[in-house]
Amino acid sequence: MINEIVLNKRHKLIDVHSTENLNNTDRTKLIEDYDLTNEILDYADDENERARFEYDELSHTFLVVYNVQNENEDSNDLSQRVLPISFAIKDDQLFLFTSDSTHYIKDYILEAKAHFTEEKENLLWEFIFFAFDQISSDYSDQISSTDERRNKIQALIKKHHSSENQILELSDLQDLTTYLNTAINGNVAVVNQIELISSGKVQQLHLTKVTREHLHDSMIEIEQIKNQVNLSSDIIDRISNTYNNILNNRTNTTMKVLTVYTIILSIPTIVSGFYGMNMKLPVADKGWSWVFSLIITIVIILIILWDLHRHNSL
Repeated sequence: MINEIVLNKRHKLIDVHSTENLNNTDRTKLIEDYDLTNEILDYADDENERARFEYDELSHTFLVVYNVQNENEDSNDLSQRVLPISFAIKDDQLFLFTSDSTHYIKDYILEAKAHFTEEKENLLWEFIFFAFDQISSDYSDQISSTDERRNKIQALIKKHHSSENQILELSDLQDLTTYLNTAINGNVAVVNQIELISSGKVQQLHLTKVTREHLHDSMIEIEQIKNQVNLSSDIIDRISNTYNNILNNRTNTTMKVLTVYTIILSIPTIVSGFYGMNMKLPVADKGWSWVFSLIITIVIILIILWDLHRHNSL
């Protein structure tokens, strides 16, 4: 579905909202009415497209593919928690390509109208950079939420209330931070590329000093988010390793106790086995020989316990 939204007297937002992929009708309209190329539309319509910045010389169109969060946070498929959207600038038109899960980005563009006057230069780029800032804020909120979940798991581990659920949740957090990390690194590369190109006289991207400062601020913000997710990912990995060490230590302790019990319980069997043989043994013919066998058993057990304690095995 294609909607034209008037931003001001000169600029329009072309909101291209697809439930899954662009249908043939929308694709034909974008090519015939807006002079976009199939290459641009292929990039914008690919749900697996990596973050990128392109300039199409044939249609004089800038394309920015950027990673944003899935609005449906309850999605069980963690690989779908981060999805690409696309911005395209052609003449005085800003194209926004989104799906049902990312259509909320349109609100960021409309919100930007209140922050910039119509006379401002590079207005469409300012709208995009404003959206970058809001997207970075969303990532920050997601990372904070991830940190809260991690802290709860960490508290349960400290209280020895760990279970298989914590292991699975830690695994989910590791997967989630991996996807977030990859998406944010892609966004960092895009912002760096735009700043690099805008600082020179190439590909007809000429940004004013004020707009470049806004871009620089956006780059600092996304760099901070990158450091934040890296730190969160490292901490989750360390907690997971610590948890594994705790479980291994518990298993070792259990096996040690079972081994000691096995050794101790085998001694009475050995002693009684000797005295149950059909052969002459010391004091076997005495009435108190069973007491003697108990004494031997206890003495041997005490010697073994002392030896294990001496070697720090208990």
